[in-house]
Amino acid sequence: MELPAPESGQILVKTTESVMAITLNRPDKLNALTGAMYQDLVSLLAFASDSDDIGAVLIEGEGKSFCAGNDLADFLAAGNGTGDGTEAGAAPFIRAVSRFEKPLVVAVQGNAVGVGTTMLLHADIVVAADDARFITPFVDLGAVPEAGSSKLLPAWLGYQRAARMLLVGEPLTAEEAAQAGLVARVVERAQLEGAARQYAVALAAKPRRAMRESKRLMREAAEMRLHDLVDHDLALFAEMLKGDEAKAILAAKLGKK
Repeated sequence: MELPAPESGQILVKTTESVMAITLNRPDKLNALTGAMYQDLVSLLAFASDSDDIGAVLIEGEGKSFCAGNDLADFLAAGNGTGDGTEAGAAPFIRAVSRFEKPLVVAVQGNAVGVGTTMLLHADIVVAADDARFITPFVDLGAVPEAGSSKLLPAWLGYQRAARMLLVGEPLTAEEAAQAGLVARVVERAQLEGAARQYAVALAAKPRRAMRESKRLMREAAEMRLHDLVDHDLALFAEMLKGDEAKAILAAKLGKK
């Protein structure tokens, strides 16, 4: 399958080592997302989801900041045209990223504003540069938190810290984000691209179905009663061991011995 060509001219994409690397390439606007960029991102995630050659996706931002959120002028123009700027731009992407079944790694430097932060709640590994700041100014814009952040941020950070972000609009630093579990690792800026890619390559190399089912279990666990989850994962564990993927891996390991 041939990679779809981004139409916005502000998204770069390449695939190596089974990793689709998507780069937000609008550094002069701090990678603020337009409707056209959102459409590209949705198309690329759909392609990655369907492609057997892609095992993981890595999202990065060019320049000094990862993503300044929505391009406000574009967002308002879309809203004036359709009655709902979110549906015209961010919503399809948020739905796509929250439902994406393959591993998703994100590299964050500088400011991650609005959706630049909330999309991270649906990533599997977030690597942050030591200058990263996470900012969610929804109330200040006369809006409300999106992408499930009103549930996920209090659950991860605690209500008080989440309220500082979502209600007060206070930034969260890279170190605070790491302490709270919002990011997996903080590195120096020069190491960001390499560290994030290392995670993406490692995840892409792992057994595909086992990875997909494990990610689904982690997402669904919070909504299930513990004994139901135990019954479910035990049944799935037994099923997976009977599958071709596990059989091939176990046979290879036994062969080495």
